[in-house]
Formats: sequence, structure tokens, C-alpha cells
Amino acid sequence: MTTPFDRKIFWIHWMGRAVGENTIDELIQTVKTYSPNVKGIAIKSNDGQYWQGRYDNNPNMAINGQADILRWAKALARNGLQTYLWCVIRGDNIEEESRVIGLACRTAGVKAMILDVEDGEGYFGGQTAETARRLITRIRNAAPNGFHLALNLDARGSHPRNIHIDEWLPYVDSLHPMVYHWHFSEGTRGPKAYVDEAFYNLAQYNKPIVPMLQAYEDPSSGTRVPEDQIYEAGIYSFQKGAPGISYFRLGSAGPAEFGAIARIDPNNIPDSGGGTTGPTKKFLVSTLVLNVRSEPSTDPRTLLPGEQLRQGEQVDAQISSRTELAGYVWWKHRTGWSAERTTDNSEVFMVDINTPLPAPAFLFERSPLDLDEMRWFYYYGNTIFAYRYGEQNNYNGYSQGLHGGLDYGHPGGIPVYAGVNGVFDYSGSERAFGPNRVDILIGDYRIIYGHVARPISLAKGTRVTPNTVVGTIDYGAQHMHLEIRYQSETYILNPLQFMTETMRSSLISQFPPEGIYGFYSSPRWQRWLTPLDQPTIIRGGPVIGPKA
Repeated sequence: MTTPFDRKIFWIHWMGRAVGENTIDELIQTVKTYSPNVKGIAIKSNDGQYWQGRYDNNPNMAINGQADILRWAKALARNGLQTYLWCVIRGDNIEEESRVIGLACRTAGVKAMILDVEDGEGYFGGQTAETARRLITRIRNAAPNGFHLALNLDARGSHPRNIHIDEWLPYVDSLHPMVYHWHFSEGTRGPKAYVDEAFYNLAQYNKPIVPMLQAYEDPSSGTRVPEDQIYEAGIYSFQKGAPGISYFRLGSAGPAEFGAIARIDPNNIPDSGGGTTGPTKKFLVSTLVLNVRSEPSTDPRTLLPGEQLRQGEQVDAQISSRTELAGYVWWKHRTGWSAERTTDNSEVFMVDINTPLPAPAFLFERSPLDLDEMRWFYYYGNTIFAYRYGEQNNYNGYSQGLHGGLDYGHPGGIPVYAGVNGVFDYSGSERAFGPNRVDILIGDYRIIYGHVARPISLAKGTRVTPNTVVGTIDYGAQHMHLEIRYQSETYILNPLQFMTETMRSSLISQFPPEGIYGFYSSPRWQRWLTPLDQPTIIRGGPVIGPKA
């Protein structure tokens, strides 16, 4: 998909009072002299319903309507530069804001409009999905047919969800993540991890990604971005597949920033040297949850929020990235850095793909429900059921937006068996999974049989066998929820991993994951689509499912 930014570097301009030049022509000459490879400037046109000039005290550069935008466009065109616009979206007055943006887009010479939609007080944050839908629909209708609209956003964590990104996506043509790495790391780290994070989070939307990079000092430390990091951010973005890049912003950049940007030739980007390509080594995650970091370091600040690898996941690590540091062996992969093991081999977190994972601590010796009695079955993890009813049932706050167990369906009255050798711990109605639940312990594992009627009542610590009846299917709930928790109930595990191959195959064969009983997928979500390809869940952890 082509864009107006292809093979281009462009500057972001905020307002006249923020730069040292007094006129448009003076600013253009600064850009041409000190960054001759730059091919355009994105000028701020408005802030919500108001033209940018409302906040600018430099009348020579202020924008108070189409005539001022046209002055900019003509001056830029005379010097061989493209004119782009950008604006801050507020959503406070939909009709007026869309009218102003539509006028800006219809100005002769303007190549694209970048919509800055941010999650936070004083920006779009707090507005509803309905507001987003109405506003972007009106903007699209107000702009000329075929005009390029771009979405500028913070792509980290929950920010895209908080601005209701799904409402904007059908109407925008490219995505411009704010990759302000020096700001995000409080002046401590380089850009690669943040570029990787932006591309990883936005790849699912299948639109061109044009990073907006940092050329201003870190607000917390007051330090300027190192010149080599400004250069590295641009080069690495092109290596990742960006059609173009921008730098924020004119007025905050000095000789070092201009010099670093001037060294980037979009038509002659060097090979990545193993940064994201090259030979790989395949691992399986052997620990329950493995952290992903921006650098090979145990510093808590290097943790990438929401990026965790789960037991059984395959990791393609770059062979050239192997690093021994801080007592660990580290490898770089698609989403960041993870530890393979400690250097003394006392702990192992990933194993070679040809090494089988350790056997589970126990196995079910019989099915909790007789398979020939069952009527339906919901799987663990990324199910359509969890996607449709997750928020309604608080799965987002409990099991990371996924289904935390297996559901055995039946109209009611048939027995539920323990299926394992363990010890009785609890039964009753005072915990979740009503009307009753029964808990059986096996070492550090807790097995929960939820929604049952007539729960067994035994002395705590009494041993149970696979044939022990722990309750019956309740006529109201019409199913039993089987859940396995581990390590003080911190983790929720896939019960299928604790079944014999024969039992598991019979279950999957009789109740294949199809239709409403299957796994959720969409053009943007293609993870965890088979019964055993499901993640370990952290109870109460951040949402990691399709609604993350």
C-alpha cells in the first residue's frame, strides 16, 4: 500500500512561537540547510475545534484558516517540500472539529492529515467509542475522496484500546506511533525495543506504520537524545519496514539532532545486521511465564508490560544475539529479550525445540464426566465464549480475558468424579463458581470443580481417588467448570496438559473446537487457535487475549 510518506523523512512543526525563526521562509531554509534529505513538514492545523493560531503568538506562521495553510503549502512547494498537516483530536465539539479538519484537508497542496488521538487528560482520553465513531465518520466525509488520513497514537499497553482504536481503523490509511524512546525510558535507553514494540502491537491492523520519532529532550532528566540514537531510531524504523518516518519536532532540535537526521538516506538503508533477520535458533518456553525485556538486563525498568511468553510457546531467537550478562544467557526474539537460563544452569527457562517439556506433575486417570454422558464442551483459553462474555463475567479482571478452565456440559444430575488421586480441601458455596465448588489438592496444585450440586463433604486432608464422586451436575448451571491453579493459586493452567494422550484425544475427537465452542480468531488476531496452544494465565493479570 503506497502512502504520501514513502521513502520520506519529514519534520513535525508545532507552532511559530516554539521555533527561533520568524517567518515560514526562514524555517524552511533552516530545514533545507541542516537536513537537506528531509522531504516535507507536517504543520499543526488545529487543536480540537480551534485553529492552531488561537495558541500561537507569531502571526507570520500562525494558522487561522485555509488561507494560512495555503501560504505554507505554496512556500514549501517552492522549495521542493511536501505539505502535511496534523491536529490534536479532542472530541468536545464533533460538528465544529470535523468542519475545521475538513477545511484543512481540502486546502490545495496538502498531501495528508495526521490525526493525533491520545489517551490522557487534556486529549481525547475519556471520550466514548460512540464519540470516536461519529467524529471519524464526519472527518472522513468532510475530507476529499481518496485523501490520506493517518492515525497518530501511543501504541504501548492499553493506550490503543483506551482511544477506541477499532473505531478509527476503517477510516485511516496509515498508523503513526509515537516512539519517543528517550522520553519513555526517562533518558536511559535506546530506541530499538520501543520501535519493536510499536511494530509488534500495530502489525495486526495491516496498515503502513510510519513512526514518529523523538528529537526533543527528556522532560524528567532534561537530557537531549544522544545523536547516535536519533540516527539509530530512523535507520531501525526503515529496517523494520516503515515506508517513511517523522521527527518531533522543529524548535526542540539543535545541530546534533539535525546532523543525525541528515545522515539518513531512505533510499540506501544498511542491512539490519541481525537486528530482526538472519539465522534463528528455536526454543520452547519451559517455565510457566517468561518475561520479555527491552534489553538483556534484570533492571525492572527493562520489563515490557504485557509481553510475556507462556509455557510451551515456541521462540525463534536470533543466533547472533546470544548474550551472557548479569548471570543469565539472553536471546533476542520477535518481541524483545528473554533469558534462556542462568549461566550456572541452576534454572532453565527455555529449552531447545527438540527437547521435550517436562512431564506434568500428575495426570487425570479418568474423565471428571463420562464422555458418553456429555452434551457440549468449552475449552480453556482463547475461546469464542470468553471473547463474547469475558467482560460480562469479569474474565478481564480474573483470567486475563481468557477462559480459565474446561466446561463439561450436561442438563444436570449426573456424577462428577475427582479423576485424580489427591486430598480433599474444601467444598461449599462461599467461594466463586456457585452454587457450590469442591477443591482437591495435589502438592502445589489446586483442582477446582465448579458449579456443582450436592458437593462432597469430607474432613480436610482426606484422600480421594479417581473414582470419588465430588458432586453432581447442577440443573441450573448445567455444566461443571474444571480449573487447575498452581503456586499459591498465582497461575491458572490448561487442564488438557494434565490428561493422558488417550483421554485428551477422545475428548477433542468427540467435541472438536468448532463454531461457538471453538477458539476466537479474526484478521487481527491469530494466536492460540488449538486446544494445547494456550497460554498459562496469571490470575488478575493484565488482559492478554483478543481484547487486550
